[in-house]
Amino acid sequence: MNKIALCGFAFAALSGCDVATEIAGDAISGEVRTQYVERCQGVAEGAGIAAERISAACECSADTIAEDFAADGNLDIDRARIEEVLRICVEGSGAAAPAEG
Repeated sequence: MNKIALCGFAFAALSGCDVATEIAGDAISGEVRTQYVERCQGVAEGAGIAAERISAACECSADTIAEDFAADGNLDIDRARIEEVLRICVEGSGAAAPAEG
């Protein structure tokens, strides 16, 4: 009987660890996203994207980068990649994309 109870407690504890790991992963993911969006806003301003479109373009860009990372595990966030994804997001929103420079 004690072995069954011990196994039950161990299983509950391990389940709690999974939940804690998921929560920590979500927090880290949220922080990475926040930092990415901040960096993206600077890139977008430099790329000539209209100020009123920067927030939406960077949110779209962050979603795209996250989807790419989930698909292939590659977190490619250099300036060229940010500009490329921003251009795709701006064109997808129906706004004029900035000229290449």
